[in-house]
Amino acid sequence: MLIDFESVHQRYLQGSMSERGWRYEPVSPGKPRAGKHLSTYQIFSNAGLGVALYLRNDYEGETATKVHVGLKLIFSRKVKDTYLLSKDTGKIALTLDMGGVRALYAWLAGDTSEFAYEIVRPDAPKKQVTGFESDLAFPLCIRASESDAFDTGRSIAVGLADSDIFHLQLYCLGLAKLLYPSLSDTALLAHLKPRVRAKRQASANQNPAPQSPEPLYAPEASPAARSASKGAAPSSALGIDIERSKKAVYAVGKNRWPRKDLATIEHIQDGPAEAMDRMVRAGNAGDFTEWDRIYSLLNHQTT
Repeated sequence: MLIDFESVHQRYLQGSMSERGWRYEPVSPGKPRAGKHLSTYQIFSNAGLGVALYLRNDYEGETATKVHVGLKLIFSRKVKDTYLLSKDTGKIALTLDMGGVRALYAWLAGDTSEFAYEIVRPDAPKKQVTGFESDLAFPLCIRASESDAFDTGRSIAVGLADSDIFHLQLYCLGLAKLLYPSLSDTALLAHLKPRVRAKRQASANQNPAPQSPEPLYAPEASPAARSASKGAAPSSALGIDIERSKKAVYAVGKNRWPRKDLATIEHIQDGPAEAMDRMVRAGNAGDFTEWDRIYSLLNHQTT
């Protein structure tokens, strides 16, 4: 996925105001209705699944007045050991917006056991994509279905291997990066996580885990930070907080995280203090899910 996200964002997603309203640079000038695939990936399983970061414009006359950004999924059949792909007259294509991508990512990451997203448009067949855990040859299975007003239609299911799950997660992150190129990968991954923290926190409060006698991270402010609250320069206090957070990340990463990977620890230390503190709290609670995701992303990027 060799994309200069910031350049693409500035070129296609930032419009300009004219006398007739907003106008954007067309993503596909020669074929306005075709859209543009920025990056593609093909899954070959019991059936085929094409994945793409996709841009498309709305037009008024010859002027592009709006741009749509999404994750395009194209499901196609496998017949007699042959993948039909684009030649499949019964293929099902749909595009997920950021809401659908966020739900898909949560399911792929194991934060939810099921995934469902429905696309309903006027004068068009109803489309739905669902995901579920499989006890067969694949750990996960994703299914697309299409039905008309009479509930007659078709569906295609694709089994996902571990490598397929990994690449799909990267494409979910890629869409978020395309929309918000100035944010770090760590911040985007945090925003992709589902809003289930409240439930987990309530459960933790009802069944508190045993506390370590000497926690590696104490939320109490340092003496220098306390003096800053009494009149020291805010920039100085911020620097102290960041250094304290970096030390806490290193301590948790080297003493509690099973991987103890220095490159991942340093990547987390490059993020904002809020993200570091959140990951330290998770690590002290024994939850290294986000640490492991960043480790996987970094290893993929360097290979």
